[in-house]
Amino acid sequence: MSSSRFTSDEQAAVYKAILGRRDIRMYRPEAVPAEVLHRILRAGHAAGSVGMMQPWNFLVLEDRQRRRAVHEHFVACNDRAAAVWSDERQVHYGALKLQGILDAPLNIIITCDHTRGGEQVLGRHTIPETDIYSTCLAVQNMWLAARAEGVGMGWLSIMEPTVVKELLGIPSHVSIIAYMTVGYPIEFPNIPLLEAVGWRQRSALERVVFRDEWNAPYLEADRDPLPEREPEAPSDASFRPVHARERQDHLTKPKGSLGRLEAVALQVCALQRTVRPVLDRARVFLLAGDHGITAEHVSAYMPEMTAKMVIQFVSGGGAINAVARENSLDLSIVDMGVDHDFSLATGVIDAKVRRGTRNFRVEPAMTIDECQLAVDRGAALLESDAAPSIIGLGEMGIGNSTSACAIACATLGLAVADAVGVGTGVGGMARQRKASMITAALDLHRDQLTDPWAILVTLGGYEIAGLVGLIQAAAARSIPVVLDGFITGAAALIAARLDPTTRRVMIAGTRSSEPAHSAILDALELEPLLDLGIRLGEGAAAGLAIPLVRASCRTMAEMCTFEEAGIAEPLDPEGRR
Repeated sequence: MSSSRFTSDEQAAVYKAILGRRDIRMYRPEAVPAEVLHRILRAGHAAGSVGMMQPWNFLVLEDRQRRRAVHEHFVACNDRAAAVWSDERQVHYGALKLQGILDAPLNIIITCDHTRGGEQVLGRHTIPETDIYSTCLAVQNMWLAARAEGVGMGWLSIMEPTVVKELLGIPSHVSIIAYMTVGYPIEFPNIPLLEAVGWRQRSALERVVFRDEWNAPYLEADRDPLPEREPEAPSDASFRPVHARERQDHLTKPKGSLGRLEAVALQVCALQRTVRPVLDRARVFLLAGDHGITAEHVSAYMPEMTAKMVIQFVSGGGAINAVARENSLDLSIVDMGVDHDFSLATGVIDAKVRRGTRNFRVEPAMTIDECQLAVDRGAALLESDAAPSIIGLGEMGIGNSTSACAIACATLGLAVADAVGVGTGVGGMARQRKASMITAALDLHRDQLTDPWAILVTLGGYEIAGLVGLIQAAAARSIPVVLDGFITGAAALIAARLDPTTRRVMIAGTRSSEPAHSAILDALELEPLLDLGIRLGEGAAAGLAIPLVRASCRTMAEMCTFEEAGIAEPLDPEGRR
């Protein structure tokens, strides 16, 4: 290997800076130390330039009065820019934070002096714009150096350069190339802002690389491509949960004033091993499967309703679709065992084990191999490199409330008569029939229901087993899991009995009106975020709760402490600060 080649760790650091560079808009108030700023400026000055002309200058702007004048100009320009978009796009545009002129502790204006190097500059004769291109290299150098230092930079482009030049006394022969806001960011998001909010996505590499002539595909089958995303930042080995508690106790609010959201924020801090948790990618997984127990007429709906509802979800017409759209959540529809062929449906992830479970009133719902396959396929849903930072669980399956109730009774020793709820709306005689079917099944399989795995195999569903695997995979990656209602609660109960450490990722989204769900939550020692009587399933309650979890983490990450805000700490009960 050539000695000029970087070591693997050095290479990784370079690519991490490149892939992790972000256009920052939100800053913490602390100043950038002089030595750090000097290194960033040196990186800019070390940029390559055609003919060594070095056309750049760096105007470091700290004066707040001057920055306020620039900010007022930005607001005027931004109002005009917003007017060019359609009504819907205009609302979206207005929600974007496009500058941090006053939030950042300093601004740096990077300019190009078109007279630098004299009239004749080596290599500039046919392309006079090379002075501008060279200055752009300085901008990128500074941006990458800043990222390596943990400093954020944001490029302000909504302005009239001539006005800003006049405000700052920049000569006429000098052009502003980049107006950068600079400071320590509230976060470095894993996904760029405009991509995360759906404004525009980064195109695939193969769309912009050609071979030999325009539009001729360029394929590099023998090379590994660059990763599409920045690798997850390593956990802070020095982190202790007490660090998060200490920061939370000093945020600019009365202690405990955010209620249970504070405990949720601390839970995510512990999972991510940081005092500033980030939940930038949220996805709800809706797993579907049919149940053989429906042959005993335990539901108000016919079994084929499962497939019809999956089609409804794919078309965007379900409650979870509306909730996901409202809260900017990704949604995955997964066929674990629906009695329908979805092989040609592009909107459904095919993880089918079998077209419906067996009737557990007569025989075990699954074989051991089928159950293991369902668990494995559920876990595989998180194998993507772009795994979400928080997930919600949902399900669909006519008859699955009967399965969940049987699981709860077998696991917790509940009395069937007290545990059976209305499910999809059964009542009276139908509810009694449902209870009698569960009682008969528990009696039939009594000798086999000796451990959580046997309970899952005997009484579960393919979607419930898939949810167990999904929870296990999330726990292995320390991804918080927002449970939906009764059925996802039954899956969580099995997952926790199989491996108690999985409980650390669980967050209860809601308390279902199903009687057995409260018993499950008590067994898991979970207090739900919502208690609205929701018993829909689909992941709707999880989708409603995820924004609360994200908000709790944002308050933890983005609120200032009293020290950061320059505010005196309140007195404790004994009159001390």
